[in-house]
Amino acid sequence: MEFTRQRVYEPHLGEPAATDPLEVEIVEKGRSRLITSSVCYALGIALAVLFRPAGPAVWTVVAVFAVLVAWSVWALARRIRPLGRLLRMPAVVLAPAPGQLLVSDRTVSILLPGPEPRWVVVRMPRSKRLLLARERRVFMLGPDARGRLVLRVPGSIIGQFGRVRTAPAPESREPGEVAPDAVGIAFVRELRLRAALVSAAFLAGGAFVWVVAEAGAEAFGFPRPNGVTAVFCAAYALLGVARPLQVRSIARAVVRTQPWTELGVTLDTPVEPHASGTGNAMGRATLPDGRVARVRFGRQPLDLLVNVRETQRLWVLGAPERGRKLVAGVPGHPVLGHVRLD
Repeated sequence: MEFTRQRVYEPHLGEPAATDPLEVEIVEKGRSRLITSSVCYALGIALAVLFRPAGPAVWTVVAVFAVLVAWSVWALARRIRPLGRLLRMPAVVLAPAPGQLLVSDRTVSILLPGPEPRWVVVRMPRSKRLLLARERRVFMLGPDARGRLVLRVPGSIIGQFGRVRTAPAPESREPGEVAPDAVGIAFVRELRLRAALVSAAFLAGGAFVWVVAEAGAEAFGFPRPNGVTAVFCAAYALLGVARPLQVRSIARAVVRTQPWTELGVTLDTPVEPHASGTGNAMGRATLPDGRVARVRFGRQPLDLLVNVRETQRLWVLGAPERGRKLVAGVPGHPVLGHVRLD
């Protein structure tokens, strides 16, 4: 796939990211989801402690709920709360010169200006490491008093947490030359891995629904798992199969090296974020023949939506046919998703 450098979403330098209402809403959605889920899990544990039920199904549910509560509390304390503070700090750009950007298998290390050696060390997926190595430009929010910060590559509103260290990450080295299609290929591989994990989670969720039904029957005399429970489990299984199929259509479009088509877009609704890192929006796109089509983004990556909002441009792979889902993204960046033209 040929790489073409285009204008992409970037934080406004010198301004806190929190001046964008979307940034604040993303954090609030994530906080609300974690608080709600942790309360629900804690209630399940409280019921088990109160009624002291026995049985393997009951204790399996309690153990899973305990792990989920612990993870939710950790995410609130170590991710959501620091992010809220970092968004109130001005965004700055880092443009590392040769020797000031080092990469390893999982991290990037960037030397900060100043008399003392200070390195920003951040774990990043391979696609973003490659983009940073090619662009030599990244945006930083922070650091705070504890040295925590967030780095965002051009075109991305989803950043990665890192810290200021006195030395780069072990086994770091100078990045090599990046092929034109390397970022897209690496990102497709990451999408496939995430799809496999999501699929496994939904399949496990289906099994967990059955275990919860068994636990309710053991502890409180509820009806044992029946046809209704089986339908719920089957629904979870179908959701687990659907995600890899969605990623497969994106991967096929990228592998076929179809040309990018640029469309002008006007969003008629604000971006509505979800806690899962996706969002909804609707607007109008001008097709190459001059006709106007309705464009719908349903639960698509926020990186894709903010680029459309910021640039008023939509890039699709292949011919922009109406009435079907198209693969959309940003050429040369780890931004891919689906859009529907009506």
